[in-house]
Amino acid sequence: MAEGGGKALVISLLSNNEPARRQAVSRLAARFGPVAMLSGLLPFTGTEYYAPEMGTDLKRRLLMFSHLVKDERLAVIKHICISLENDLRAWGKRLVNIDPGLMGQENLLLATTKPKAHRLPLGRGIYGEVTLLFQYGGFLPLPWTYPDYAGPPCRELLAAWRRRYLWTLSKD
Repeated sequence: MAEGGGKALVISLLSNNEPARRQAVSRLAARFGPVAMLSGLLPFTGTEYYAPEMGTDLKRRLLMFSHLVKDERLAVIKHICISLENDLRAWGKRLVNIDPGLMGQENLLLATTKPKAHRLPLGRGIYGEVTLLFQYGGFLPLPWTYPDYAGPPCRELLAAWRRRYLWTLSKD
């Protein structure tokens, strides 16, 4: 656990290749510690952005790790995830898209390499985007929230995981 609190590390694995996804989970756990929560496969239907590289019928699986991390680690974690994506490539294409984020009491912050007006630089070519806000007892999407994160299945799952995160904080 991070000294003095921290946030829950949540990592998204987007893929249609289950063996590659399992390998990614194993390698992420070796790097970031035990997985506290692992979602089922969530539908990914809001965009065809990844289809040319990764194919169709993509599903998202979310992981939340037991060890809490500090905000300033997110850019480094994103680079670790990019490196793992590259290690898992086949025929020059990604088999798994790996996106880390930090879930705190107030929001879910995702890391990305794509600059936009609503994203703030975290350093090392990485940007942070508040993707969901926690208000009125649940996670609420913002105008730029990815469609699958904006949908009830993902928001309800993350709200349940937030309760576990808050319980973890209370033990500190």
